[in-house]
Amino acid sequence: MAVVSKFAVAVLLMLPAFAYAQAAEDGFPEAGSKNAYSSLEVPTKLAPESRSLSDLLTDGYVITTASHVAKGAIFTLRKDRKAILCVLTAPFTHSDQNVPTSRCWVLN
Repeated sequence: MAVVSKFAVAVLLMLPAFAYAQAAEDGFPEAGSKNAYSSLEVPTKLAPESRSLSDLLTDGYVITTASHVAKGAIFTLRKDRKAILCVLTAPFTHSDQNVPTSRCWVLN
């Protein structure tokens, strides 16, 4: 019974956010919308990283987040105060790509 009540409280606490949020395709409020939860779009550094995902992991970077996308996975890596975003593309049986590849960008 305690689990049900904790769940109910959590849902009730989230209702105001859902009521005010204007859902965009990614689930976040649209930039510039008149919404208490909308943030401004600001330029962000996104510099290409020449090392592969496997090289970064060997160098001591740690995966902090992971998300599945249509053609692979997106990882956020961290080492000291540096953050890197990587996209890992697995071999695809319907194309000529027969080895995994990665593309990475430095975020700060």
